[in-house]
Amino acid sequence: MNDNTDLKTAAAYIRVSTDSQTELSPDSQIKVVRQFAKQHGYIIPKEFIFRDDGISGRTAEKRPQFNQMIATAKQTPSPFSAVLLWKFSRFARNQEESIFYKSMLRKNGVEVISISEPMVDGAFGTLIERIIEWSDEYYSIRLSGEVKRGMTEKVERGGAVSIPSFGYIIEDKKYIVNPETAPIVQKIFNDYLNGIGSRTIAMQLNEMGIKTTRGGKWENRTVDYILQNPVYIGKIRWNPKRRTRRNYDDPDIMIVDGQHEAIIDTETFNRVQNIIAQNRKRHIAYAHYNIADEYMLHGLVKCSNCGATLTAAVRGKSLQCSKYTHGKCSKSHSILISRMNEMVITGIEQAFSTGVFNLTVRDKSRPDSNIDLKSMIDRENLKLRRIKEAFEDGVYTLEEYKESKALIGAQIERLASSLSSSLCNENEERHKLIERNKNVVEQLRSDKLSEAEKHDIICGFIDKIIFNRESSNIELFFYA
Repeated sequence: MNDNTDLKTAAAYIRVSTDSQTELSPDSQIKVVRQFAKQHGYIIPKEFIFRDDGISGRTAEKRPQFNQMIATAKQTPSPFSAVLLWKFSRFARNQEESIFYKSMLRKNGVEVISISEPMVDGAFGTLIERIIEWSDEYYSIRLSGEVKRGMTEKVERGGAVSIPSFGYIIEDKKYIVNPETAPIVQKIFNDYLNGIGSRTIAMQLNEMGIKTTRGGKWENRTVDYILQNPVYIGKIRWNPKRRTRRNYDDPDIMIVDGQHEAIIDTETFNRVQNIIAQNRKRHIAYAHYNIADEYMLHGLVKCSNCGATLTAAVRGKSLQCSKYTHGKCSKSHSILISRMNEMVITGIEQAFSTGVFNLTVRDKSRPDSNIDLKSMIDRENLKLRRIKEAFEDGVYTLEEYKESKALIGAQIERLASSLSSSLCNENEERHKLIERNKNVVEQLRSDKLSEAEKHDIICGFIDKIIFNRESSNIELFFYA
């Protein structure tokens, strides 16, 4: 057993391509990976063993467990610090994807480790990796030009060159109407013609449990994209020079007759385009009312339902949850800016009067100033449960289990001591914060200061504000 006092959590990725290949079986891979983990101070919980059996490593798209592992690792913070493999070829055989996903994991503090192919540390290993990346980039640039030329020629013939839009599937490289989702496309167009806005349509689709083509939630812009996509009248839209990025007026866009069946008739499509154009003109007419960044609470107020920022609505007199505006949040948090200002100023006044408020200490000189000690203690307790499971599964011997349990217990005691000290320091910081800002309520109520000046003042001690529309309450989070 490794004598490392800081047991780390790792994931294991297991893959075999076919049963006939002369490689370690999945069970054998798990066994050797677990042995490596024990020797190097890692814990591998059952839920972090990701296994794709009988699947090629050529692309990540067709490996569901690989994609699940990447999605889990992208959490903040990542629940594991390393991905352990039998060989790097288990991770990917496609060099471009290998570099891409390793870089993505590394940015979130997760290393990819081959237990049978240790990499060279230091500058030489880094240099080799950079050469591979450069070579891959050069190859991709050349390949991209050739692929784009081929795709353009295919578009000119009305062929499919991208993943099918919602309402279609692809068979034999052709778009085929999906009988399950095509009626939803027709409903979107009909609802819009009947005066239902894109945001409301998106919310209704989310409430019905309907997912987008990529499996996500609907937004108003997702609905808008469908409403403006000529694929639904049997056309193919393609820009051979650049990504369109919803700039449908780009003069380089090609629109040609496709080889697929239409879902929407041309008359309905054109009527929708006319309504969209009218709505766009109306929106531009009111745009000058929006006060943009010029309000005291800019960027500070958060939705209690989804956590998104409340932003200034059209005409600039109220705030609304930005995700609700786009159809991704189910609850409106609309409130007049003047009303929110008064609630916040009154809340600050009460907090400073009682000395009771949420406080985060950002003192860089203190080693625990930006550390969530309670969460760290919770994570160590989780480790205790996991090593117990490992002992019960026969991965750890009784002696190894006792040793690991003692190490984690000692770490919990150290963290608890730091937490107690931190709470004492927080009380001191509260008194200092109140003293530094004893005149702030008067400043925030003053007519002599601009909204931008008040914003600078309040950002000096307020981290965020949670607004609950149902209870009409706010929760203030201070920092020192």
